[in-house]
Amino acid sequence: MLFNSFTYLVFLPLVVALHWALPERFRRPLLLAASYIFYMNWMPAYGLLILALTSVNFALGLAISERQNERKKLLQLGLVFNIGALCFFKYANFLIDSVLQSTHWLGAAARSEALLTVKFPELNVILPLGISFFTFEFIHYIVDVYRGSKPVKNFFDFALFAAFFPSQIAGPIKRFQDFMHQLDHRLGFNSVEFRTGIFLILQGLFKKVVLGDNLGILVTHGFTHIGQLGMVDAWLAMAGFQFQIFFDFSGYTDIGRGSALLLGYKVPENFDWPFISANLTEFWRRWHMSLSTWLRDYLFIPLGGSRGTPNMVRRNVMLTMTIGGLWHGAAWHYVLWGAFHGAGLVFSKDWHDFVSTKPLLAKLRESKVWHYSGVCVTMLFLFIAGTIFRAANLGDTAHMLERSLSFAPPGELTTLFLQSTFPACLSVYVAFLAVRAWLDKHEVDLKLPMRQFLVWWDSSMHVRTVAYATVAIATVGFAPGKIAPFIYFQF
Repeated sequence: MLFNSFTYLVFLPLVVALHWALPERFRRPLLLAASYIFYMNWMPAYGLLILALTSVNFALGLAISERQNERKKLLQLGLVFNIGALCFFKYANFLIDSVLQSTHWLGAAARSEALLTVKFPELNVILPLGISFFTFEFIHYIVDVYRGSKPVKNFFDFALFAAFFPSQIAGPIKRFQDFMHQLDHRLGFNSVEFRTGIFLILQGLFKKVVLGDNLGILVTHGFTHIGQLGMVDAWLAMAGFQFQIFFDFSGYTDIGRGSALLLGYKVPENFDWPFISANLTEFWRRWHMSLSTWLRDYLFIPLGGSRGTPNMVRRNVMLTMTIGGLWHGAAWHYVLWGAFHGAGLVFSKDWHDFVSTKPLLAKLRESKVWHYSGVCVTMLFLFIAGTIFRAANLGDTAHMLERSLSFAPPGELTTLFLQSTFPACLSVYVAFLAVRAWLDKHEVDLKLPMRQFLVWWDSSMHVRTVAYATVAIATVGFAPGKIAPFIYFQF
């Protein structure tokens, strides 16, 4: 079920209405049933897969907590089970294809007809939606129980944590301690959180449908016709994809967070103004934060983290980001994308350390010119990295980068961009963000009339209703003709 579908437009209000109408003891079973309906709407059989993964990890959590002498072996068993399930569904065909290609290359080098004609059977495995996010949450659970956190004793509470539909398919990656705390300390209906939830859903739909999907049409055209691109076209396609995936994924997160708030729950924020980052380290503190903190806590730190020699730390960063790249998809260009980000993080840290030892550079680092230069360099890095991520193969990546340096005149993509509604819609959204940021910054210093206006706005249901309806109508009016799935569904 897509967040941007008519089905969800009916499903969510129905679930919210039933949730608040029913007595407290029926609300968790309702949400659990709704979460499984939400997931099984796509492929009913995979509801059994999620139930099986949930059952095994629930049992593992209890066993790790109770059997102190066997807890390490049980943890290892749990890691093998979860990673094995992920590898089977997500990487089986990738591994088979990689071995097959290596065999053919070896056959060509050895001039062996037998090796050149080797064929392996292809597994007919359909990737379950959200399998990576499910796996990450399960691994987090059993590792934290091993580290001393109390396990969840109620199976249905644990099943709700795993299947909670606002964060089910593409995150954010929840921490079970936070979710269980909310289950144990349920509060009543909160009108402020409810209004915030509606705002987040509308904002997410606008970002996804109006900005992300319209930009996606241009990006798809650019990456499909690379040979026809001029220099400006190439940069539009490269930059466009980075912003497309932001609007698409942060839009999904907004809708998920908003849906959770309508039900009285909070899930983690996933983005914090990532494009104002002055270096790559800061970017990963602001981008897909639930993933970056997961990689830090359950991969980087267990590998050794920042302990050890500089080369050991560099190795840990490279391994973490390369594995993070592979997590995004079963293809070598995702691995290269992760390694490229790892190299960027290593260089960013080394450059920071070098500047700190040079008094003149350390002083310059405090200037605005240095900061905004860093923002520009970081964006350039992201555009190149995004090209590696988006292109169908490494050949297309090289071709796109070549077109970006070709000095060829603008072509059809630039014309399509200027004729589209995207620039106008983006301008409206940026203006909205600027006003909201200004209000947040100057809230304490606002003069009385402005404060009265904000109080009036917050208390006026009719004004908010008109404003929300306007945003909804604008979203529908500027939406492309075809509903596009969220990009991160495939990961």
